Amino acid sequence: MKSIAFALAALVAATSAQAADPGYCHHYADLAVFQFNKNLSIPGCFHGADLRWNTNWDGHYSWCLSTDYDAARSEDDYRGMRLHQCNMAAYGHW
Repeated sequence: MKSIAFALAALVAATSAQAADPGYCHHYADLAVFQFNKNLSIPGCFHGADLRWNTNWDGHYSWCLSTDYDAARSEDDYRGMRLHQCNMAAYGHW
């Protein structure tokens, strides 16, 4: 019985975590670089560089290819949320 439950859990995990495809990752990398540059233009935002915030298109693209859609979307959502917060703090609007 435990082996059936384990097999079902593995099947659910495998189907919900699909690898991101090259077309999506191209868009992801373009957006990540755009978001970084936008971030630099907002007073008071994080203006350093790290793995999440940088202009390394190839790095963003390669990372996206190595992960699943959910993780890539989560990173994009996080950067978008932080940009929204910075805009609100700097200008009082999006």
